[in-house]
Amino acid sequence: MKNSIKLLFALFLCTVSVLATAQIGPTENPKKVKSKGFTKTANPFTQYLYIKGFRDYQVVKIETKAQDVSKSYSELRFNSVYSQHYTKKLMYDQFGKWDREIVSLGSDPTLVWRDVKLFADSGETFTVFANGVRSFKHMYAAVNVFDSQNKDCMDENHPLRPKLIKYFSEKIWNLSDSKEFQETYNNLDVQKTKKAK
Repeated sequence: MKNSIKLLFALFLCTVSVLATAQIGPTENPKKVKSKGFTKTANPFTQYLYIKGFRDYQVVKIETKAQDVSKSYSELRFNSVYSQHYTKKLMYDQFGKWDREIVSLGSDPTLVWRDVKLFADSGETFTVFANGVRSFKHMYAAVNVFDSQNKDCMDENHPLRPKLIKYFSEKIWNLSDSKEFQETYNNLDVQKTKKAK
């Protein structure tokens, strides 16, 4: 009995500790964020979700290691989006169905478009990996972009980085209302398997 009480008390302290530190930043003012609307959440990590908008963006360096080979690349993340699929949808709306799906354990598939021309004024082609995360601590839509020489376009020294950030930002702000992407995406074998579980 005493051990049960001690365990419950310890659990209570951990919960209070997590909730006390969850509000890291100041309270958001959703009316100052460019979007088509917002939804208030009870989540202390993501106070609002922005419809056809985002609270902010960040470029995060990702390190991977496979078979003793380390690689790093940069990921552009749009935070506090209403749907973690915004970057997938904007690519689908612009370029149609993706070329490849990359499935990771415990997450939605990453969709890949190869050799797409993002800018009408340039012949440059890009490979775009679109993904997103919806979890208690994180809610974002993301892209990884590589040019025709396989250079990381979100690297801070890449000359097209600012133009690409503006491109994806504007596409999110101007997403279509079409349901075609969601219908196609829901018919993925991976998605059917997830729903069956």
